[in-house]
Amino acid sequence: LAPEKTISDHLKRTLQNLKEKDFKQFKWKLNEFPVKEEFPVKEEFENIPTCDLENADAVEVSNLLIKYYTKDYAVQVTIGVLKAISCNQQADDLLCATNEISKN
Repeated sequence: LAPEKTISDHLKRTLQNLKEKDFKQFKWKLNEFPVKEEFPVKEEFENIPTCDLENADAVEVSNLLIKYYTKDYAVQVTIGVLKAISCNQQADDLLCATNEISKN
C-alpha cells in the first residue's frame, strides 16, 4: 500500500510539473503578493522575500509556501497564483487533490 500523499507532496508535485516558463512566472507572481484584485493575501501573513525565491527550485518553493503561509493557506495561495498566471488546470488538479485530504 502506497503511503497517503500529504499537502506538501501535492504542492511539490504541482510546482515540479509546471513548465519552466510557468514556474518562473509563478515565482514572480508569488513575489508580487498581495495582488489585491486577483488574490489578496491575508493580513497576518507576509511575503516570501525575493532573495529566497530567486534561485529556489520547486521543492524549495513549496517548503517556503508552507513555512510562510501554513499548509492550508499555502494551498489557497498556490491556487490563486496558478490562476493568476493562467495555469487553471494545475490549480483545479491541486484543489481536487487537497480536497481529498481534507475529507479524510
